[in-house]
Amino acid sequence: MACKANNMLKVLFCLLFWACPVSLPAVAPPIPAHPPQYVVDLAGVMDAGARDRLNGMLRDLEAKTTAQVVVLTLHSLEGEPIESFSHQTAVKWGIGQKGKDNGVLITVAVKDRKYRIEVGYGLESVLPDSLVGSIGRKYLVPHFKKRDFAGGIMAAVSEIIKVLTAGQAPEAAPAGQTALPQEEDGTDRVVLILVILAVVIVPIILIWLISRRLKKRGKSWAGGGPWFESSGGGGWSSGGGDSGFSGGGGDFGGGGASGDW
Repeated sequence: MACKANNMLKVLFCLLFWACPVSLPAVAPPIPAHPPQYVVDLAGVMDAGARDRLNGMLRDLEAKTTAQVVVLTLHSLEGEPIESFSHQTAVKWGIGQKGKDNGVLITVAVKDRKYRIEVGYGLESVLPDSLVGSIGRKYLVPHFKKRDFAGGIMAAVSEIIKVLTAGQAPEAAPAGQTALPQEEDGTDRVVLILVILAVVIVPIILIWLISRRLKKRGKSWAGGGPWFESSGGGGWSSGGGDSGFSGGGGDFGGGGASGDW
């Protein structure tokens, strides 16, 4: 019964914001229309090293899972409820992938001593309100009471990353147990034969085709095959190493948890 009531509240919350135009509230200092990085430290509570580490962690998280987590700190909400502010900001920034809605926004209002972890539709089953509330109380509050904002945010983000990446790799067998070898069947043998044929025969056919092509052009294998021809780059390019944030158009329905310290 309580679960149904909670779901109804979320639906009403979503309808309320859908019916109203999404505009970023006036807070101090004003937030950008689009975040340049995963960490937007308007309150200036993190040093450059901490921001760089967090940006790197969140960039790697998106590369592994496509989930986007953004951190926003500001001095004051100027009387704006943190729930409505956080929701509107997350929607405006489009945190998370469109269709997956797998975004998270961590908002910290330093002067107001309030925080909120806003969770996108697609992650509400992985990061339910109860778990998000526990993460805030366990990691944010103790650090924030000591004014260690960087430490608290880093600890909470690390826990969220741990939850989101769980199951990405196969679990090891429990200590004292060994995995039982799988019995081979006819399908396994057929696959093995096909793999061997592909490894042995395909390269031979490719070499033969390329040799014929080179002979027609009056060339030889000297100097390397055609796939070694250089286009002037001299190697692979990483694309400039852009570490900025790019919103994917994710949506939010009011899931998450708020707190203070």
